[in-house]
Amino acid sequence: MASSTQHTIVCFEDVKSFPPVVNGKINLVSFLEAATDLVYLVERLGTAFAPVKFDMQGNIDRIKKNYKFDENSCLLMLMLEEINNGKAPVTEGVLWLNRALLFFELVFVDILENLQAKKEINMKYVFTKAYEGSVKKYHSWVTQQLFIFICKMSPTFAQMIKSFGVDGDIKSFETKLASFNITLHLNRCKIDDFFKDNNLFSDTA
Repeated sequence: MASSTQHTIVCFEDVKSFPPVVNGKINLVSFLEAATDLVYLVERLGTAFAPVKFDMQGNIDRIKKNYKFDENSCLLMLMLEEINNGKAPVTEGVLWLNRALLFFELVFVDILENLQAKKEINMKYVFTKAYEGSVKKYHSWVTQQLFIFICKMSPTFAQMIKSFGVDGDIKSFETKLASFNITLHLNRCKIDDFFKDNNLFSDTA
């Protein structure tokens, strides 16, 4: 089993973007690097987001531990191989990781829209709105209450970008975030299409 390339993150500018979808394929190593960097950002949001961090990292670790891959491996092909073998525990982990990606995609979309409109950004509202538009419907009542608490305990926008190492250059942050979110969206949608094409997991699972 290969592991993703080690790289050091000092600030948001160092965060790696998700790989381009080439000929319908997603490079697994690059995908894992980007997902790991996103977990780094989640960690910077504070201790309230620890459950989110551990859930995402757990699914990333499940992929690394159970898939045999190299620098050329395609995530979707490995999932298909697992499905064809009759079991899909890792694929289910990808499902939940992908739902987390939707959550953060919606967070970033809202931030970008507010920045472009030069509006004040209320992160509690941003996180709550993203939660309601993504993973809330898959959660039990208890987990929903936990997430509501997490959203309420979110840092302010100023606190968040400071924790990301953004040194006052909001325009550069906006440009980088927009680019990152485009690649995140393309990867997430391709994975969603994979689940739909292979009739895997209902939308309420």
